[in-house]
Amino acid sequence: MNLKRKITQILQDLQLDLKQKVVLTECATGAYAITPVLACLAGAEVYAVGKDTHFGTFGQAKQAVENLLSLFPEKAGKVYFVEELTPEILAKADIITNSGHLRPLDAQKLEYTKKGVVIPLMYENWEFRSQDLDLAFCQEHHILVAGTNERHPDVDVFNYLGDMALKFIFDAGLCLYQNTFVLICNNDFGGYIAKILAKNCQKLGIIDKTENKEHYANIENCEWLSDYPKIDVPQEFRKAEAIIYTAYPFDTVLLGEADKPIPLSKLVEQFEAPYLLRYAGDIDAKLCDKLKIAYYPKEVKSGHMGIIPSEIGNDAVYRLQGGGLKVGELMLKHETHYKHELLAQMLVL
Repeated sequence: MNLKRKITQILQDLQLDLKQKVVLTECATGAYAITPVLACLAGAEVYAVGKDTHFGTFGQAKQAVENLLSLFPEKAGKVYFVEELTPEILAKADIITNSGHLRPLDAQKLEYTKKGVVIPLMYENWEFRSQDLDLAFCQEHHILVAGTNERHPDVDVFNYLGDMALKFIFDAGLCLYQNTFVLICNNDFGGYIAKILAKNCQKLGIIDKTENKEHYANIENCEWLSDYPKIDVPQEFRKAEAIIYTAYPFDTVLLGEADKPIPLSKLVEQFEAPYLLRYAGDIDAKLCDKLKIAYYPKEVKSGHMGIIPSEIGNDAVYRLQGGGLKVGELMLKHETHYKHELLAQMLVL
């Protein structure tokens, strides 16, 4: 794995240019250490805010960022590591990333920002979580906010969703070979997951929204079972090894009691031994326990995915964070497209 080559390629693909800009982002461990590095290499003055978490200490996160920076002896910008987010730092920023250590970006923080500051969400608009960012404050104070089109050719994060599903299944202690699976989905993830899983399992059954049927049209070895949220499983899928569940909004229980779009009782009725893989979307875990429905993982923070891109390596995270920074650059120039394709999905104009 040549990290320097990967990072250089992302900078070249996105033509990221943040010279004379101040970027406020997080100092994180693992793959997410890349964010201040990309901003720095693109010429920005970077403030990387960190703290001790269960993922690692602030010192470990700082070291992870410095290790990546050391691959590039000549740097266009500068990184300052800080443990406290002060009004003075907030007032300097041209771009504030909606990153973990900065959340929530609420009125108490945003009131110190300068005119013209922009906030890239670092994910697609439809995944927006209100607990991350005070959108009403941004609208009132004309702070531009935009998501990242993760399907832009120079970001292309959605094509990692299938790899994530494979790892998710293996982590749950399951095999794909000679086993059938059922995918329950109501968002844009389905087709990307299916095209990888269908090649590796005995057969994949699909339950998705009617308008998403075209996403599976050219995928072999998968079968449309029913239109979401209806659960209608033919006999050959009732012994399915597992049910992969991804439903939006991620922070809303759509799979639970009888009054929910999908009652859990339907899974008990139509699967011999339902095993629910929580790829994305809240479920009623207590009711699962009561009905003896197995599920994995046991704990998922509300609004978050059961598996994240960093669990399959650096590539997806590097590309996503680079794309998010490019969205910030575009907003500062009041642009939305890169190479004639939409990249910045404006949420607040």
